[in-house]
Amino acid sequence: VSPQGRMERLMEFLTEMQKNEEVVKSMEGMGLAFANGLTRITGRNLGCERLVQGDGQQFGYVPKEADWSREMRGHKLKSCPPLQHWSILFSRQNEGQARDLHETLRRVSGAMGMRLGDPNMVKLPDGYTQTFINALRQNVTDRTQLVVCVLPSNKKDLYDSIKKFCCCEKPVPSQCIIQRTLNKKQMLMSVCTKVAVQMNCKLGGEVWAVDIPPKGLMVIGIDTYHDSAQKGRSIGAFVASTNNTLTKYYSRCCFQTTGQELMSGLQICMRDAFKHYMEQNRTLPERVFIYRDGVGDGQVDHVANSEVKQIMECFKTVGTDYAPKTAVIIVTKRINNRFFEPQRDGLGNPLPGTVVDTVVTRPEWYDFFLVSQSVRQGTVSPTHYNVVHDSSGMSPNHLQRLTYKLCHLYYNWPGTIRVPAPCQYAHKLAFLVGQSFHRDPGITLSDKLFFL
Repeated sequence: VSPQGRMERLMEFLTEMQKNEEVVKSMEGMGLAFANGLTRITGRNLGCERLVQGDGQQFGYVPKEADWSREMRGHKLKSCPPLQHWSILFSRQNEGQARDLHETLRRVSGAMGMRLGDPNMVKLPDGYTQTFINALRQNVTDRTQLVVCVLPSNKKDLYDSIKKFCCCEKPVPSQCIIQRTLNKKQMLMSVCTKVAVQMNCKLGGEVWAVDIPPKGLMVIGIDTYHDSAQKGRSIGAFVASTNNTLTKYYSRCCFQTTGQELMSGLQICMRDAFKHYMEQNRTLPERVFIYRDGVGDGQVDHVANSEVKQIMECFKTVGTDYAPKTAVIIVTKRINNRFFEPQRDGLGNPLPGTVVDTVVTRPEWYDFFLVSQSVRQGTVSPTHYNVVHDSSGMSPNHLQRLTYKLCHLYYNWPGTIRVPAPCQYAHKLAFLVGQSFHRDPGITLSDKLFFL
């Protein structure tokens, strides 16, 4: 429903309620009454970001669209590890699509700054699950950097088996492509460009960056997902940045059963993330910002009191005197709030980057709403951020700006997204583990975005 249509329906509902004597009487008994219209509030817009790609090339984007798929064409990716040892697996029936894929990847990768060696083309007699697994066992070696599988169909058991093998049994980044995606020749360049970007991320490369003024900052995303294979078990996914531009990440996951503390498992993940950050930067982060997703309304107090305390205790296990400036922010997507902006022909959606932190926020909380994404149709949904702990020394305006910058750094979409990138990465990891292999991924994959 468009913003104008939504407003008209709300006003119709309001008129009906005000005409209903029983409703009016009941509300008067509680000292309540409906307002005559929508609440007017003042928001502000954080503006557009400049994106940086390879060789320091910078570009902007159209504010209303918050999408830079056109602008990034012809630019090199920010960093590209060379890919020399890799394989493409395909069934006999899909040989044509596999060769088209290889040829098109070779064509698009050069302009993106990727250096691709010739792959090991592995033709299989059929597309059965066991045939793919046997071929992976025979062809994946310690030198293999990436495996690409052209799948005959979208059968879940085939995808899950390949991911389980490539993430747990013989950890290696993997890319699965359904053969029908490669059938449309006119779309092949576009498809292969997206595939090449994903391959680069899975190798540990970067696609683009934005300016992040605070240095010595680690940003952590945490999300949970229910395990589809075991009732009462959940996966907690933990993703932490490891460089100053917040474009490289370290990821781990832990498992919890009903009644078990999630944070006890995440403390181990956090300790390992600090160790990895130290190896990369020869110092520990001065500031740590934690974006906690997957929190229901009834769990806010638990996170604010219990989890924050455990996080502080975790810092002491890194070093007795280690006490970084910290912020813990609960991220909530499932909310009923909607914001409309007056326009010439009625009401429209606010521009991406719109912040609301007055009137509709809670007086007892340090919270704000952010519209970070654009929608082509319907009403845009804001995201609610509740800062339950803050010793960062950062002003609310700077915290909101950092949050919006992070919404630009999700590499699976050339545009802004609804939550900060570390949250979305954590969601992708928790979903993959909970849906496909139900085990800890191999530790050697933890410094790559293998779950994209």
